[in-house]
Amino acid sequence: MKLLEELKKDYAFLNTLSEEVQHIIEQSLCERKYKAGYKLINSEQVCCGFSFILQGTLRVYRINEEGREVTLYRLKKGDSCFMTILCALTHQPTFAFAEVEEEAILAIVPISIFEHYLLNDVNYLKYSFQNLYGKFDSVVNTLEKITFDSIEKRILDYLDAYKEHSKTNIIYTTHEKLAIDIGSSREVVSRILKGFEKKGIVALERGKIRIL
Repeated sequence: MKLLEELKKDYAFLNTLSEEVQHIIEQSLCERKYKAGYKLINSEQVCCGFSFILQGTLRVYRINEEGREVTLYRLKKGDSCFMTILCALTHQPTFAFAEVEEEAILAIVPISIFEHYLLNDVNYLKYSFQNLYGKFDSVVNTLEKITFDSIEKRILDYLDAYKEHSKTNIIYTTHEKLAIDIGSSREVVSRILKGFEKKGIVALERGKIRIL
């Protein structure tokens, strides 16, 4: 199956482009595979292109003045990162970081092609704003939890959400990664998880947490 045809399944706006533009995009696509942990974007880089996600998960995050990471949102198949748009409009480095959380396959269009053929396309903009609203909602939800919820509640909500999403009571993660996702420190998370273990809420094992 041609790469562009595969992308059309999750990026419907591509179907509305003229055949000429579709051909130009198809000729410029570059498929790349990235292993988990690879740093795709840092705050000193200008984006090299627009990425379509074929497989995997990307995590977008900020680093505060104390050097602590805070997860903003995640990107999966069919998603778009608004940092690409900012890069295209401003030609400035991004304000956040992006790393591969689960092995990913991306199809990348050069930023020049993106600017010329997609950035001003009405259907792309509709898709983009709808997609960005979901990410904005995720960021606001994260900030609300950090501001108003106790660490205990944030951890419990995280465990419940993970269990519901993965359909399993075993969470394969580290205390440090959990801390990053909820905007806390590893030491605090470890202390609270040990308290939960004593209460019979979870069982802690190396690299995983079992919800009881």
